Amino acid sequence: MCVSSLLPAQPINGEVVYRDTSVYGVVGKAVILECGSTLPDMYIWSFTKPGTEAIKAVVYDLGHGPKIQKLAHTLGQVTVILKSADVSIDKLPVVAQGLYTCQAFYDIENLPVTIRMLLPSVVPVTKPHLLLSDGSPVEGSTIWLRCNLDNGTGPIQYAWQQENHHGNVSVFAQGGTDVVNVTEVNRNHTGWYRCLASNAVNSELGPDIPHIEVTPYTVTERGYSALERETVSLQCRAQSNPPSQYVWLYNNSQVYTGPQLTITKVLRMHTGDYACLAQNTYLNTRSKKTISLTVYCESKLCSADKSFVV
Repeated sequence: MCVSSLLPAQPINGEVVYRDTSVYGVVGKAVILECGSTLPDMYIWSFTKPGTEAIKAVVYDLGHGPKIQKLAHTLGQVTVILKSADVSIDKLPVVAQGLYTCQAFYDIENLPVTIRMLLPSVVPVTKPHLLLSDGSPVEGSTIWLRCNLDNGTGPIQYAWQQENHHGNVSVFAQGGTDVVNVTEVNRNHTGWYRCLASNAVNSELGPDIPHIEVTPYTVTERGYSALERETVSLQCRAQSNPPSQYVWLYNNSQVYTGPQLTITKVLRMHTGDYACLAQNTYLNTRSKKTISLTVYCESKLCSADKSFVV
């Protein structure tokens, strides 16, 4: 939420002098509306809903302590900051956007100081969902990728990332549109794609890279390790709506379908690279995470070195 406020100095020759300031707030968070640098003798905060001219009281103090009005409860958790006329609104809802006016009386015989604050709502961007026109295009064709958001106040900037099979990540497109076209598709376009969406208050990257948990947890410089005849469990998780479908690859060959791959009585022949492929068939998206597992004898290394791949 962007707060544009007018903070006044004392009246000069019967005219009020205003000073413009601005501050960002976020829907669901807290924002403070300032009414001058010192506590006035009396003040009243009012609210005007966008598209209307009605001015309704939010809180006032006529010298006997602040009185919060019923309207305030619809604008969030409204409190008056101690020893000031400043108002704090916590858990800011979207409906709190509008024009806030504070009239402050520093001397009842003089004109009141009037402060007006415009609060447009700024909603954080949600985690992106990536849509592809074709998940398996042929060389020479054209495809598009769309970065879908459930919510988020514009302007929104998008950055498109590609991760190749070597784990190298590069930004191949960015700008203010949620769709990017890839023309003349070739083998260099093979990889995993993500979208970084950003607005004035936050950034979100999606889809998530899957997370793999290995049990028992034993790590060497080569990656994960296990002793022969142990039971090894590989658990894969990826945030997705609807839930992801999981495919396990061993040295680039599919070996199992499901979130958990269990190897009972692991042997030297099980040494290698294990990859979890998380797929969202509804959105036609996928992401991948690879780890290395090396099986040891109790007394010596049972298999060749394998490097850890992120």
